[in-house]
Formats: sequence, structure tokens, C-alpha cells
Amino acid sequence: MTAPARTGLTVGDVATAAGVSPNAVRYYERYGVVTAERTSGNARRFTVDAVCRIRLAVAAQRVGLTLADSAAILADIPPMCPDLERWVAAGRQLVAAGQARIAELAAVVDEYSTLDFLRS
Repeated sequence: MTAPARTGLTVGDVATAAGVSPNAVRYYERYGVVTAERTSGNARRFTVDAVCRIRLAVAAQRVGLTLADSAAILADIPPMCPDLERWVAAGRQLVAAGQARIAELAAVVDEYSTLDFLRS
């Protein structure tokens, strides 16, 4: 007797493929970065693109974006979207946010390098 075929990725599958913990996958789901279907046994099942969504969210966090920001960037990409241009656009938004963050930090460093903040 063979086991029934399972559909979708489990929390553990997604976590392993994305390089995060299972708790992180659940956290990203709460923020709307990824969505899951529920089985009859109430287990989560994710589509394969959940891995890409989490990887993008992790990269976005590294440049200072919130999970809400990541969810907003990904909101225009439906699950299992084959349109590569939509994914490229999301990546471009991430790069632009990173560049804006670099500019903000550079301005702060420039301001602090004068030491005028000590006189205020």
C-alpha cells in the first residue's frame, strides 16, 4: 500500500529550502509574505513560490525593510505567477529600497562626522 500523494510544501519543506526556521515561515505567513492552504487535517501546504517570497523578504529585512513592506511588494504577484517580469520588478524595488537606505545612512554619517550633534 502506498502513501497518498501530498500536494504542496510543508512548513518544514519551505523552511529548509528558504534557509529559515519553521517558526519563521509561520511568522512570514502571519505578515502576508506567504500564504498557505490547509489540508483536511489542518496542516499548512505552500506552493513552491513561497521559497522565493521568503528569500525576498529576508533580503528586504537585511536592507531595513519591514515584513509589511515585503508583503506590499509581493502583493502584486499572485501565487505561482509565471510572469518573470513581476518577480524582476519586485527585485528592483528591493534594490531601490537598499540604495535609499544607503543614502540615508551616508547622510547620517556625514552629519555625525562634523561632530555638531555633540554641541546641540
